[in-house]
Amino acid sequence: METDLAKKVSSTLNDLIDEETKRKFGELNVVTAVEETSPGSFKIRFRSLSPYSPLAVDVGREIRRSALSVSGVRAVEVESTGHMMDDLINRLVNVEAKPQVK
Repeated sequence: METDLAKKVSSTLNDLIDEETKRKFGELNVVTAVEETSPGSFKIRFRSLSPYSPLAVDVGREIRRSALSVSGVRAVEVESTGHMMDDLINRLVNVEAKPQVK
């Protein structure tokens, strides 16, 4: 059963605009799964428009940033599927920002 928070996250992600086509992610079926793994924590899967897309990391980061912007979302893991460099994309997208040492 999809929670209200998961519905909000899905809606937010479906309204994102793809840079290459200028169409909404929802129209392109970029986001393939939004799963609330625990309250406020999500695993989101996406598929690039091309298995060789040079923008896959940027797309993954935008998905993560947008999901985290939804009130009530505490943690997001993004998983790329169908790209020739899925492993690298997943590592780069899910790196937590480290605090700056002064």
